[in-house]
Amino acid sequence: MKALALVLCLPLLGALPASAADQEETFTTPEDGADYINGHKLSKLMERSDPKAATNIGWLYARGQGGVKQDYEEAMKWWRFAASRGYTPAMNNLGLMHANGHGVAQSHEEALKWWMRAAERGDAWAMNAVGDLYENGQGTPQDYELALTWYREAAREGDVLGMWNVGHLYEQGLGTTVDLAEAMDWYRRSAESGYAPAMLSLGRLLAEGKAGSRDEVEAHALLSLAAQRFTEEDAADAEANRELLERLTPRLSAEQRKAAQERLGVLSQQYRKPEKLKDGASST
Repeated sequence: MKALALVLCLPLLGALPASAADQEETFTTPEDGADYINGHKLSKLMERSDPKAATNIGWLYARGQGGVKQDYEEAMKWWRFAASRGYTPAMNNLGLMHANGHGVAQSHEEALKWWMRAAERGDAWAMNAVGDLYENGQGTPQDYELALTWYREAAREGDVLGMWNVGHLYEQGLGTTVDLAEAMDWYRRSAESGYAPAMLSLGRLLAEGKAGSRDEVEAHALLSLAAQRFTEEDAADAEANRELLERLTPRLSAEQRKAAQERLGVLSQQYRKPEKLKDGASST
């Protein structure tokens, strides 16, 4: 699977690896000017037992910022408080701490409990995290069908990573029969929503012609757009995309290259601009 970048968030934390460790050390940054990162306003918000404020205080301890020393155990105290009030980003962060063994003994079983609680409350990031644990057999017996179920739930919430993960399982025949047309459909949905790795996956299948007729012009346009849209978290995908483009470009005639450039212009307008994945929580 391609996992979310596991992050600790202000009102924004959480994530789980493409392999469970790839994104676990990524931290999100709060919106400028938000009350929830203003120390003076945080204290006032906490007078109302605001779970977002508690989550942000936990973030400060997890990062060792805001004039406090890094203290995972203290961070978890604040997140437990926020989680007790139903705040899913705090649940995601607690799951992350258990998955990484920060402040507690490492336990994917405990991570699953927290992420399942958040997923059952409609948190798309947590749905992906639960799906990842089932796909990789961490904290639970491996179950590709359940992984697919949870990825679908995330995709229904409009989550681009959930869409990609559904496509990936269809391409690999995990939890379902191999269905490249279905895989392409999910990759396309994710790509149209601005997820660059999905543009790579879709372009690769089109270049290989595995899901039907080969379309190297469309593939080149998609890969070129992906190259413009990758974020710093997509380094491995960006390199794979570069190598594929290098192999594909010499195969195109001058006329095809011109057509690919024209198609790139169209896709640039049609596909959403990339957004940083909300690894663990929303900003509101």
